[in-house]
Amino acid sequence: MVQAFLTDVLGWESEDSGIFGHTNAYYATVEQQGRLTLHLHSVIWVDNALSPQEIRDRIMKPSSRFRKRLIAYLEDCHRAEYFNGSKAAVVAKRKVPVLEPDEDSDNEIDLTSAYRPPTQTFARPPPKACAAAPCPSNCAACKKDKAWWDDYELAVDDILVRSNVKDFKIRRDSECRAWFPRDVFQTSSMADGGHIDVHHIEHDLNTTNPILTNLCRCNSDVTSLLSGTAVKAVILYVSDYVSKLSLKSYQMFASVYDVFEKNSQMLGGRWLINTKRGMSCEKW
Repeated sequence: MVQAFLTDVLGWESEDSGIFGHTNAYYATVEQQGRLTLHLHSVIWVDNALSPQEIRDRIMKPSSRFRKRLIAYLEDCHRAEYFNGSKAAVVAKRKVPVLEPDEDSDNEIDLTSAYRPPTQTFARPPPKACAAAPCPSNCAACKKDKAWWDDYELAVDDILVRSNVKDFKIRRDSECRAWFPRDVFQTSSMADGGHIDVHHIEHDLNTTNPILTNLCRCNSDVTSLLSGTAVKAVILYVSDYVSKLSLKSYQMFASVYDVFEKNSQMLGGRWLINTKRGMSCEKW
């Protein structure tokens, strides 16, 4: 699955480009959460990408065409908004799945026509594009294409509401440990120092890529590294994963237990291990 994602979505070792461009290099790791679910962390390098300093030098020039094209590229790569209005509008418009009837119920429901949440289904492939030129007014292919795009936008909005809305995890200092809510920017702009604020509409969403959301059908975040600080943070992040211990907590505690049990005399005395209470130790 990961290899298919790298090849077909990111375009690694493929003649076609990925959703962010031609991938020059990547670092990816699969991690297991405490509830035994797997998730993928990845950093990609886009071919011919400039360094943060080179980008800053170009966007600081007056009437820079590069600035406009860069902002257009960033807005195309990730966004933090819904297709069909605000979160409240999306929730109101979202379809509700039809539940299966109880075994004792006499009412039968046609489950083939029941709505299924997009997080429990596969993405539908797009229809063939209309090849007519000019296209007739009642073109069947164009109608199918429009219907597919409408379903695509509804599915992406539904997935975002179900999977990507972040709860505020308050710390002791009354601040969210994940730095929510996010700053909202109605339009993309550039500050005097060269920092770009990409438009961000929903304060409780991270930036996502709609194509990736539609394909993966789960929570996914996408961001770009446009500053030296962001690059340093990623280097620290990658280094932490490279040097991350493979031992789980219970394995580590079991190892400590064995060390105390087998080498009690070397540790300065005799130890009494109370196995009924787990790993409690008493020295005398």
